[in-house]
Amino acid sequence: MNHPEVVLSPKPIAVLSTVVIPVDGTYRVETISTQSGLSALEAHCQEDGPILHYIGHPATKELVEVCGAVYAGPGVLFAGLQTGQWALSFPITQGKSDRTRGGSAPHQETTKKDLSCRRITRLA
Repeated sequence: MNHPEVVLSPKPIAVLSTVVIPVDGTYRVETISTQSGLSALEAHCQEDGPILHYIGHPATKELVEVCGAVYAGPGVLFAGLQTGQWALSFPITQGKSDRTRGGSAPHQETTKKDLSCRRITRLA
């Protein structure tokens, strides 16, 4: 389904650790290369100022902060996207998370090669 009337925001409004959709709507979720996502994040932060991130995982948090993202703060929840807004998410790639071996590992070391990247766009 096309949504040609939607005007997209020029930059992401948030950086997330996974695809988070707390508001009903129509979304497009697409996988892009992690390097492309990090490069886009860095470019937008340099041009437009910091973008809030909602990532608690220390190693992933560090990667996005190096690009200019700023932590929203402990206990602050992502409110969701409005029509035309988009966000980037950097989850640990399926199969590379320690969670498969007995629960969550919040201090799992990760590098760029351990992450995937998704662009989440709200269309309606």
